[in-house]
Amino acid sequence: MTRKQPRGIRNYNPGNIERNGTRWQGMAVAQADSRFIVFSHPVWGIRAIARTLLTYQDARRARDGSRIDSVREIIERWAPAHENNTDAYAKQVAKALGIGPDDETVDVYDFATMRALVQAIVRHENGTGPLPGGNWYGDALIAEGLALAGILEGVRHG
Repeated sequence: MTRKQPRGIRNYNPGNIERNGTRWQGMAVAQADSRFIVFSHPVWGIRAIARTLLTYQDARRARDGSRIDSVREIIERWAPAHENNTDAYAKQVAKALGIGPDDETVDVYDFATMRALVQAIVRHENGTGPLPGGNWYGDALIAEGLALAGILEGVRHG
């Protein structure tokens, strides 16, 4: 018996980015979901996660007014407490990165960091995937989505 895929996977929007009037690259013509964006391919959903995380670090501030550079600060913005258990979410993502949730060392311009962040967010948003490590997407597809966002392996921008 095949289990039904999670909404984020079906929508090619594995970060469950909500519709808010923004026109994203790679959006599907038909937006059949009333709450979440539908992308035309998973690479565009992965790109959208990465672009959002870049914006958090470059243009947004944490609740205390500081730069967003810890997993907790990222997740508090990504998954607000009124809808999510942000503490559990932040701990799970931080564990995937091998750091503490309050370590102010997260550099989203670093390919390995961004890849780990994206994979952890996708897994948290959609549950355990069918690939090794519980992932939904392979390394090549993640790398393609990150490249579309301007994050290239071995290249530091920012």
